[in-house]
Amino acid sequence: MLSQNEPRCVPCRARQRIVLEVVSSSDARGLLVAPGADGSVLFHGPGDADYACGRCGRLLAIGIRPGMFQRFVFACVCGAVNQVIE
Repeated sequence: MLSQNEPRCVPCRARQRIVLEVVSSSDARGLLVAPGADGSVLFHGPGDADYACGRCGRLLAIGIRPGMFQRFVFACVCGAVNQVIE
């Protein structure tokens, strides 16, 4: 049971889907986040938005708050390099 001070997860249907911009690896600016070995999502948070790959649509981060990953680049199992642009 969550205490009153702990953040609550926003249900999937209520979250905004943010499709990231695919960039070449040479143009990527930021800390690279590699996908999980099994392609799983590495970040699950209580925020109200999800990041999706700009090429294949796979979810890369779930429950983010817009702006929290401004200096990150997400690699996807499809091979795309996704830049967070906000």
